[in-house]
Amino acid sequence: MARSLALQRTGLVAFRVGEGTRNEASLLDPFMREVARIGAEHDYRLVLDAVPGDDSAQIASYQDLTASRSVDAVIIVETHPDDLRARWLTDNNVPFVAFGRPWGEDSAKHSWVDVDSRLGIRQAVEHLHDRGHSRIGYIGSPVDGGRHEDRREGWREAVAELSPDSVSDGLTYLSFESRRRDLGANIDAFLESAEPTAVVCQDDQFAHEAMRSAVRVGLKPGEDFAVVGFDDSMVARRAQPAISSVAQPLTMAATLVWEALLPQIRGEQDKPLRVLIPPELVVRESSDFEFKPSDRTQQKETP
Repeated sequence: MARSLALQRTGLVAFRVGEGTRNEASLLDPFMREVARIGAEHDYRLVLDAVPGDDSAQIASYQDLTASRSVDAVIIVETHPDDLRARWLTDNNVPFVAFGRPWGEDSAKHSWVDVDSRLGIRQAVEHLHDRGHSRIGYIGSPVDGGRHEDRREGWREAVAELSPDSVSDGLTYLSFESRRRDLGANIDAFLESAEPTAVVCQDDQFAHEAMRSAVRVGLKPGEDFAVVGFDDSMVARRAQPAISSVAQPLTMAATLVWEALLPQIRGEQDKPLRVLIPPELVVRESSDFEFKPSDRTQQKETP
């Protein structure tokens, strides 16, 4: 306490927690734990800031926290286009780091750490292509100008390069995008109409829904239909069969966040830290098999 008073620091950093639900496939929980663990090594603790998801509510909370000198810095997550939080924190000289890029704002001056999602999706497509798949679909949310669009474009680029003969009408007949509402029925229809032999999904929740849909339409995930998710969450690990997924290096990301944040707190920052980290595909039973087109043909011809 005496040292904190002498340095005029609290030893606390704000980290927003949102309205997550039980059993949600959320990346933020393990990331938050890594941030807290590494921060403790530097004598810093997290203040969990439970506020709604809109930017204005979070900014109001930052105003209260900084005006009362309750925290030394802020970590923001789930960045998006036109992110007002980053602008407010920058304009008010509040030390902060973003876990996520400043989408569409090349002139942004703050520090950020992110995972190369486009590379991760490419790894997934390459893996499926190597296993014999040419009709590789994608399941994800509508494009948003941010990470959702980045992941879908990673799929589009990789499929166009690896399987050009199977995407003659612009890839769109193999892509499917939907909000969570009526997701199961929409995926059922997609699998029956587009007939992909494998799908890459925006996240593990979409991948889990794709597995359930595959069973409903008569496919066998892990045998004649392959699924790859993203985030390597508990949803992927506990599914039957277990789902292949792109793992984000959260320990490295959390370490870099502190490397960018501590110099700001001390007033020693030379220049912003901007790092894009490569992810790693974890292969599991949902896609770890050699696909033979004849197997699908025989299945269709069986009365």
